[in-house]
This record gives sequence, structure tokens and C-alpha cells, in this order.
Amino acid sequence: MSAPDAKQLENAHAFFKYLNVLDWESLGELLSPECKHQYFPASVSPPDGKEMRGKQDFIDIAKYNFEVLFEKFNFHAPLDVVHGSDKVVFHLKLDTSLKSGTKYNTEFIITLHFDGEKIIKIREFVDSKGSSDFITALMSEAQPPA
Repeated sequence: MSAPDAKQLENAHAFFKYLNVLDWESLGELLSPECKHQYFPASVSPPDGKEMRGKQDFIDIAKYNFEVLFEKFNFHAPLDVVHGSDKVVFHLKLDTSLKSGTKYNTEFIITLHFDGEKIIKIREFVDSKGSSDFITALMSEAQPPA
């Protein structure tokens, strides 16, 4: 494995580390200024209605979710990690609950695409049934930022 590939894998793991500790500045440093986040599958519309967002929008929605909506959250150790040319794919589980007590335990696939050492694209594939049920509950409790 070449040095850039090793750094990509390190940065991919750091992505979740920074989410877990709410370190938005360090998370932002991992992302390219051109970074785009996409939410899949198309049948599940995210609460803010944006299927694609840029770097700052991604950080803002993550910050809102983890600091305002969620009481606690825990990204489990990856169930699977696939490291390819300029991308790292994670199969993960997440346990969380809203401040209201509504629990949300899910699993998802996230692909981080790299340009050098920076994340240029995030493709998040969610559990469609679990996410739909959770988004319905979420919409009845809180309104996401515009």
C-alpha cells in the first residue's frame, strides 16, 4: 500500500472519530472545499429535502443533528471496510436517540471518495425502511434547518 492510500484510510477512520467527538473543525479539514455529500436511496428523502449538499451544508446538518436533535449517539466499529483506489467503503451501525427519547438504531453504507488526502465526495446509503420511519418521527418532533 502506498503512502497516499494509507493516509486516505487513516482519514476515513478519522471522519467518524471527529463525528463521535463533535470536532467540526477537524472534520472540515478532512473535506475538500469541493466536497459533496449525497444521500441514498432516492426513495428516502432526507428531512431537509436536499439529496446533495456541499461541504459547509454537510457540516451544518451534521452539527445540527448531533448537537441539537440527538441526545446520544454511537458509531459502532465498522462491520466491514473496503479500501480501493481513492475510496473507502464502510458498513456501519449507529445507535442514537432523540432528546425526546425516540430511539434510532440503524445500519448504513458510506463511501468516502478521495482526491489525494482530502475527501471529495461522501455517498451515504441508508436503511430505507428504518430511515423512513425515523424521518417521519423526526418531522413530527422538530424542523431541520433550511
